[in-house]
Amino acid sequence: MQQNISDSHYYQMITGYITDLEVYDTQESYLNARKLAGRPDINLLRIGHLDLVFMANRMRINASKMQNIDCDTADIEQYFCCKLGDKVIEGAFCRAFFNEGDYVEVVVDQLAEGTYFAYALRRPADSLLWLHPYATEGTEANNKKRQLPILPLILLIGTAGLGVFIFFYFVVMTFSKQDFSLLLMAAMGLLFLLPAYLTFSTLKKSNSGSVIADKIFATLGYSNPKAVDIEKEYTVFSDKLFDLYRQYCENNNASLTIDEDTYNKFIDHYMHQQSEDDSQDEILLKQYLRQTQKIDGIQWVFFHLNAPTIPSYINVIHTENNNHKSEQ
Repeated sequence: MQQNISDSHYYQMITGYITDLEVYDTQESYLNARKLAGRPDINLLRIGHLDLVFMANRMRINASKMQNIDCDTADIEQYFCCKLGDKVIEGAFCRAFFNEGDYVEVVVDQLAEGTYFAYALRRPADSLLWLHPYATEGTEANNKKRQLPILPLILLIGTAGLGVFIFFYFVVMTFSKQDFSLLLMAAMGLLFLLPAYLTFSTLKKSNSGSVIADKIFATLGYSNPKAVDIEKEYTVFSDKLFDLYRQYCENNNASLTIDEDTYNKFIDHYMHQQSEDDSQDEILLKQYLRQTQKIDGIQWVFFHLNAPTIPSYINVIHTENNNHKSEQ
């Protein structure tokens, strides 16, 4: 059964082989390249979470200046432009280490001038998924994290209940005694609601996930996109790596504390170790570690091993086909 979803709930997808790939390390170089290509100006701060990226870059630079230290202040994102067939794809990921000729499936939104902006890129060959910055969790993924402990919750509910009682009590007394000065007491009752209001408003705003992530995961076919936390898919590998690291430390009489040199030696040993018992997932993990070993600052790139089927209601443009067939 085809599901009807409004356009505001999902993006499009374009599939095909990457050509004409260009990667830009700074926002300035990317915008200059767009200008040289004759594309109209765009306000990047109004696209996705690039406003958060801009603030993060500024904070890193300012922190470095305040501490008077010379550290790496490279931008946390890279911009790219490529083609899939005759479709021009632009975007911003943390590190764009995909390559010319890669077959990819890209979640896109069309820009005003006809090009497309990428919000996610999936490379099926090694099950890697690049995501738009800060778009890893749906807006309901952190509900459990935002829950208050039971005692503070009871206290807030009790205080709010008392405030409601005081308000209605003095409103009734005001009209029964025709003494409108009692409305002041009723208004004071509303003050008891303030702590609960501020607390729950803050909880709603903090760690509330990303509406961009909602649309990405809806486009990719997740049944409950708002509840998706893509980082949990990598937890399995993180736990496995830690268990192997613990064994490595025991075998080499090293301390189990996370020592950078020891951990780097372990990773180097693990990713070059080959075994007939390696599962396909382990082979892909080792390949990923080898690819990213010398790339600094990687974020928002994940294994996407159990990728759901792209829903039938998503508009998919297959540029690998000669006729650039569009399905909907």
